[in-house]
Amino acid sequence: MIISLGIALLFFSCNSNREMDEKTVLSDLSMKSSVKFTAPVITDEPVESDESNSAALPATNTIVDKKKIIRDGSISIRTKDMASCKKGVDALVKSLGGYIDNENLQNDDDRISYDLKVRIPAANFDKMLEALENGKDDVRSKNIEARDVTEEFVDIQTRLANKQVYLKRYKELLAKASTVRDILAIEEQIRVIQEEIESREGRLKYLNDQVAFSTLDINIYKDKEFVYRQEPQDKFSERVKMAFNKGWLALVQFVLWFFSLWSFVILIVVIVFAVKWRRKSVKKSKAGKK
Repeated sequence: MIISLGIALLFFSCNSNREMDEKTVLSDLSMKSSVKFTAPVITDEPVESDESNSAALPATNTIVDKKKIIRDGSISIRTKDMASCKKGVDALVKSLGGYIDNENLQNDDDRISYDLKVRIPAANFDKMLEALENGKDDVRSKNIEARDVTEEFVDIQTRLANKQVYLKRYKELLAKASTVRDILAIEEQIRVIQEEIESREGRLKYLNDQVAFSTLDINIYKDKEFVYRQEPQDKFSERVKMAFNKGWLALVQFVLWFFSLWSFVILIVVIVFAVKWRRKSVKKSKAGKK
């Protein structure tokens, strides 16, 4: 019973410490445990090493060798031979090391079109555009956008490197912890840091993918020739039956509408009766005076 109560108190203590930052937790654990541990200054700025702490906190290198540019675009192409154009685009994408991420076909009465979402290596993005523009088909519109994500990339790298350093320090402290309270508190902080590391690693992976492969939305369409198609007509006898049925329904609707006005009819009758009665009364009164 005492052990269960102690564990419950420990978990409550861990939940209350979740709001504390890493510096406070490390300092608190160092003071309460027998492990002598100097808590680092927790910050998202680059960690700088010095001679006294170079072994514990190695300097992080977040310098990128080149700018991180994401290039996306869209292009619309009108063609006279849909099959040939689509086949040519597929072959071009394959030859440049890309792939079609999504494909959608629309076949309407007046137009047939393909909507393609193409992922192409960034180094071959301009080659892809040049090949499409210099083809035999007519380019109707084009839109290209470039986004510089170097600053975001460096910022995430810096924060990720710092989190990894602090994760290492927590693991070192965990190995030296001697009380259940310290172990649970450190494990909780390790879990939080690992989740943040995974989130930032996922964002870095996404940015790297967007930089390495550009996205090009391609719309290929062909206008169809107008062909008049007469709507099928029913037989004359069927059309007569339909006309008679519509006429009967109209008559029924009129009768129902007329009966729905019964209150107005009664009101009109009362008004007419009152007017006639009033006139008769006036005539009688005039005749009596004479």
